[in-house]
Amino acid sequence: MKKYVSKWMKYLFIFTVILFILQYNGFSTTKESAGEIKIKGIRAKVTEVISANKDSQLLELIIIEGDYFNYKLKAEFYPVFNFYGITLSENDEVFLNITVDENKVLKNVTVTNVVRDRYMLYLFAGYVLLLFIIGGFKGLRAVISLILSYLIIIKLLFPLIIKGYTPVYATVLICSIITVFTLVLIGGFNKKTLSAILGTFCGLIIAAVLAVKVGDMAHITGVIDDEFYLLKYLPLNSSFSYQGLLFSGMIISSLGAVMDVSMSISSSINELKEHSYNMSTLKLISAGMNVGRDAIGTMTNTLILAYIGGSIYMMLIIIAEDVSLIHFINSEAVATEILRSMAGSIGIIVTVPVTAIISGLLI
Repeated sequence: MKKYVSKWMKYLFIFTVILFILQYNGFSTTKESAGEIKIKGIRAKVTEVISANKDSQLLELIIIEGDYFNYKLKAEFYPVFNFYGITLSENDEVFLNITVDENKVLKNVTVTNVVRDRYMLYLFAGYVLLLFIIGGFKGLRAVISLILSYLIIIKLLFPLIIKGYTPVYATVLICSIITVFTLVLIGGFNKKTLSAILGTFCGLIIAAVLAVKVGDMAHITGVIDDEFYLLKYLPLNSSFSYQGLLFSGMIISSLGAVMDVSMSISSSINELKEHSYNMSTLKLISAGMNVGRDAIGTMTNTLILAYIGGSIYMMLIIIAEDVSLIHFINSEAVATEILRSMAGSIGIIVTVPVTAIISGLLI
């Protein structure tokens, strides 16, 4: 049995890595009018900063990938907007959009972004290594579940929303799938995992219902950021519900915390039962409730602090304008964050007794 599980895990890991690699799209090439070719998102390295002033830098660059490998060119870099405060140096890497004619003569070049993926990969590698050192093979299974969650959201949830499916329903479905495979991958096929899955479902549904119902009553529109308006200009036939997308984000945000609490309670009850065979069902439920009460405080704080940290710019602006508390709370941006944190926190609170009771009865 152990050999079978080990073999299954190995194949799953290989399959996950392949899928993850396939997510990398690289640069894209499109044909423009008059025989011109536009290449978007191609990597280049800074070989020299020719000149610089407070408004711009003139860079000499060399392309390091694709058909134009080793192609040298010059470009102006303006440290404004998304590049505010950035100064490029020799050996820094950037992404370019370039346009060349049919004779491969350069017509236009634009710096579109700074390359950061190398440092993100180093960080991710350190995360995986630390997980393996502390968590062993369970830590590696956690990494697999993380990658698969990402793929499911990108490859299943977003396409469903783009095709016109109701964002909230699609999100609840996808989050349920993520819950099942994540908890099974980490905890295995057993009563402990089943208890955690059922507890997570209950907490997730409560969080979703609260977000939708209270959001409707409070007239939360979801139009609180510039990115929402950009959806209008996408070359798609679907129309998006800003409110539905906002609620979907709330559901996804609360999923991790709800899963964490439910698995902690079911694991604790399972450990107690394995080491104390004469504990009654009521005592197991009571023990699970005690563990859950401790988790409620920390996980609720985690959610609320995470949301405050994510909206710190907006909150600083409102407070700096000396807005009264009543108007502060009634601002849609603030009301949205309150709804997001409260819906997730109530989902966690409901998860505790549900998971404790189910675990006590099953285990």
